[in-house]
Amino acid sequence: MKKIILGASLLAMLTITQTSFGQAAQVGKAEKKEEKAEKKVAKAKELRSNAATGKGLEIAGISDAKTREAKADRKMKHARKKAIKSDAKELKAVAKEKTKKAAGVD
Repeated sequence: MKKIILGASLLAMLTITQTSFGQAAQVGKAEKKEEKAEKKVAKAKELRSNAATGKGLEIAGISDAKTREAKADRKMKHARKKAIKSDAKELKAVAKEKTKKAAGVD
C-alpha cells in the first residue's frame, strides 16, 4: 500500500513538473525570439545610419545609398517577423495553460 501511494505521488509530481517545464520552455523561446528581433532592429538602424552618412563598405555601382537602404528595410522586416513570432510563442504558452486548467489537468 505504501508503494502504491509513493508511486502515485511521484507520478503526480512528475506530471506537474512536466506541465510547468513545457510552459517555461515556451516562455524561453519567446524571450529568445524577442532578443533576436532586438538585434535585427539594431542592425537595421546601423545599416540605415551607414547608408545615410556613407560610412562602411561601399562598392561602386553595387551598394549605392538606395541599395543599402533596401537592405536596412529587409532587416527591419525580419525583425518585425521575429517580434510577431515572439508574441505567438507567449500566446501559445498562455493558451496551453488555460487549456490544461479547463481540462482539469492541474
